[in-house]
Amino acid sequence: MSTDDVLMADAEAHEAGELLVWPWTGILAMTAAGEDADAAATLAVHAHRLFAGVATTALQEEPKPINHHHCQQHFLLLHFGKSWSCLRDAMSLAAHFAGAGRAEWRRHGDGDGEGTAGGVVFGWAAVESDLLGGGAVARFLRESGAAARSVEDVEKDEASGAAKLAAVAGEYERREGFLAAKNEEMVKAVRRMAEEISWLQDELKELKDVADSCMPEIMNHGADEENEMLRAALDEIKGEIELCVERIQELKECSRTDQHYSRVEKLVIEEEMEAINAKVIQLEKQLEQKEAQESAICLLNTKLQAGENLRMEDYQQLITISKECLEKRCERFQNAYVDLTRRDHLNRDELQETRQEVIKCVESMMIGDCTVIGIKRMGQLDEKPLHYACKRKYRDDNPEEKAARLVSSWQEELKNKSWNPFTTILVDGEEKDVVNEEDPKLTQLRTEYGDSVCNAVKVALRELNEYSPQGRHAVNELWNFREGRKATMAEVVKYIFGQLKTSR
Repeated sequence: MSTDDVLMADAEAHEAGELLVWPWTGILAMTAAGEDADAAATLAVHAHRLFAGVATTALQEEPKPINHHHCQQHFLLLHFGKSWSCLRDAMSLAAHFAGAGRAEWRRHGDGDGEGTAGGVVFGWAAVESDLLGGGAVARFLRESGAAARSVEDVEKDEASGAAKLAAVAGEYERREGFLAAKNEEMVKAVRRMAEEISWLQDELKELKDVADSCMPEIMNHGADEENEMLRAALDEIKGEIELCVERIQELKECSRTDQHYSRVEKLVIEEEMEAINAKVIQLEKQLEQKEAQESAICLLNTKLQAGENLRMEDYQQLITISKECLEKRCERFQNAYVDLTRRDHLNRDELQETRQEVIKCVESMMIGDCTVIGIKRMGQLDEKPLHYACKRKYRDDNPEEKAARLVSSWQEELKNKSWNPFTTILVDGEEKDVVNEEDPKLTQLRTEYGDSVCNAVKVALRELNEYSPQGRHAVNELWNFREGRKATMAEVVKYIFGQLKTSR
């Protein structure tokens, strides 16, 4: 239903100062003399002609004298429904029965009109007074649960119901999406399991195919050498234990004057012994495992040499041994990597400290601005392009002041941590942060002052992102101004010696 229809219907209802009956109901009425059986049929014909398919209920009042005639009132209720189109149908009764509405019916029914209006059909939309009256129509409406309501109330109820339905639909969609995602995860998991099972089956088949030809070589490769290494480590630790025992024996023979010192030294030696014993236990376990593996390998090798076919349990044992060897090798590589990483970090820290000391030294030796090797403030805005741009744009309007303001505002903008005009791209398979050319602030700066000013800001942004992404402050760096790059330590040392010779 359109807004104009709703407003029209509500206005017509309020003209009489009454609310409409809801569900929307229409009333057809006529008066018949005596027991006229055609009255009900006449009302039914009108209802069918105007509103075919609408449910109806026929009612009649007890006969009463009107203008000295005994007349009987017949009614036909039209049950339009609860929708907006039903309201429009109910309100159309006023047009269909112009001049024969509720007001005219009341005048004729009360005996105020001329004659009895017999045979005339009246029609109107049921209102609150029809619901609250004392006749057959009012009793039927109350018993059927009808109510007097305004169009705005019904509209609010429908809006509330629509909101609830929308909420239910949203929750349904959310749950459906959640279940779909879970289902997709399960499908992927099942697919991965199937792929792993297929891979394991292929691996087992490959092991079965190569076992007869290369099993002895695989089983015995490197076993003796690794056993010798473990035994050598045990012998070395045993030597350390013997030395500790000799030291303890010496402590026992010390004089009582050295008792306090001996106790302290004894505690230190006991700690050393605990560490050595733990290492011995670890090496003994490794040696036992290695011997067990070697025994299993020898047994499998014997079976192969005797021409026996290996069982599934033998292949599984072989796979287990191979996995253990790979895990040990992987552990050794990981330990070596951790050690190398630690050393790399230490070296980097030392180099950084050395570089900072060299920077201080170069700063103290600076003699002019035309030097080849010097200190550059990485992340500091180059002010020259901004001054040139302001001189061109504000030639006769105090360009120096405008340039100072522009420089100051962009220096503060560069320090703004909430501004992140970077985007990530892939370069040779690695992610790299680059300045976003479409950033609104940079676009506006380029439009107002040109490419040179925008490029100066972009250079400062790149340097800040490289040297101080968290703090957003300028950082000193050794710089080769002739080639426009970071200076090497060799170039800096050569420069320092050159300066020292010149100062002499």
